[in-house]
Order: sequence, then C-alpha cells, then structure tokens
Amino acid sequence: MPSDSPTVKVEGVRAFGGEVRFYDRWTESREAIGAEIAAERGSVLVPPFDDPFIIEGQGTVGLEMLEQAGVPMDQLLCGASGGGLIAGINLVMAEQSPDTRVIVVEPDAFDDTRRSLEAGRRTAHPQGSPSICDALMAPIPGELTWPINRRLAGAATVTDAEVAEAMRFAFRWLKLVIEPGGAVSLAALLSGKVEAKGLTTGVVLSGGNVDPGLFSEIIEGRFEG
Repeated sequence: MPSDSPTVKVEGVRAFGGEVRFYDRWTESREAIGAEIAAERGSVLVPPFDDPFIIEGQGTVGLEMLEQAGVPMDQLLCGASGGGLIAGINLVMAEQSPDTRVIVVEPDAFDDTRRSLEAGRRTAHPQGSPSICDALMAPIPGELTWPINRRLAGAATVTDAEVAEAMRFAFRWLKLVIEPGGAVSLAALLSGKVEAKGLTTGVVLSGGNVDPGLFSEIIEGRFEG
C-alpha cells in the first residue's frame, strides 16, 4: 500500500488478516514489489486493474446501472486511476448501450487518462501536489486498460475543494459516506464540469474508505482544499 494511504484502509486490510507492505508511490513500483513477494512465497499476484478478469468483473457495474436505471443513459461519469473500472464499463456500454457517452473524471493533478486521450498514447502525469483522492493517483493508464479506454467520449478534472463539496452533498442529501476518489464524478456534475441539462446521466459513486478526521473536516466545512 502507498505510504500515504488513509489509516482506515490500512486498518481494514490488517483487520482481515492482511500483511501490509508500504511503498513510496513516487519512487517505487508496486507492480515490481508485488511480483517479488509473489515469487518469494509462491503466491498468485492479483493486479488492481491491469488484468482481463479484473476489468471484466468491474464491468458488471455498468450492467447493474443499465438494469437499475431502466431507461437509456445519454452519458455516464466514472473516475479512473489505472482505468480498470471504467474500462469494464466501456466494454459493457459498447455492447449494451453504444449511444451512451462514457466520460472519465480525474483529480486535477492526476489526469493521466485525460493527457493520454489528448496525446493518443499512454501518457503519465507529472509528479504533482498531494490530493485527498488517494485511490486515483496511479501515474499512467494500464497497458490493458488504455486500448479500451481510448474510446472514451471525454474527460474532466476536479479540484479537491470540488470533491469535498460533493462528499458533503452526498452525506447531506443522499445519506452516503463516500471517499474522495469515489466522489469525483459527482463533483464534476455538481461543479458544472460536465454538462447534464436535459441529459440522462449516470454517476458512479464508489468507495467509502475515508479517515474519520478528514471526513469530519469536510462535512463540517473545515476542510480547505
């Protein structure tokens, strides 16, 4: 896990009996570390996003949204880090709802997918300022996810302040506790970064692992992003 992971995520892993190995997200490779540990212990390495089974499994989010919505969606907003979740959703929409525009949302300083879309190739973002969106800080799109996500219809970025406002909105009006990385799509909608007037819009809200201290600051309006 990155050395700057929220305490609640670290404690959650340990509570399930997991052994945590910290690494520096800027100077070390979690893929290399994971491969080394797997080789030493004879374990099977399960990648977080760059794996066909992971992409396929996460794509069921798209299937569930189509089933539960009951109406065609004009557009769907989803956050991305390495791109596994949105890649799975992209595949589903291409088959089940090809007219639905899938739009990626990322933190301002961690916009590798947006940069890749503009460049037409996998492009990393520069080392930037820290973000509360710890789940969306992969440096570059995955080798398997990128060819799928090249079909994305657009990209938007949001600030930490906009994410915090979305978390407050979700808590007050939707009665949901959402972690920062899971709130980026709602943040893009509420801040007007994505036009939604007259459009049926699906928004992916994923993850509720936020440290109580940070969540309290955000909900009480004390967070200065």
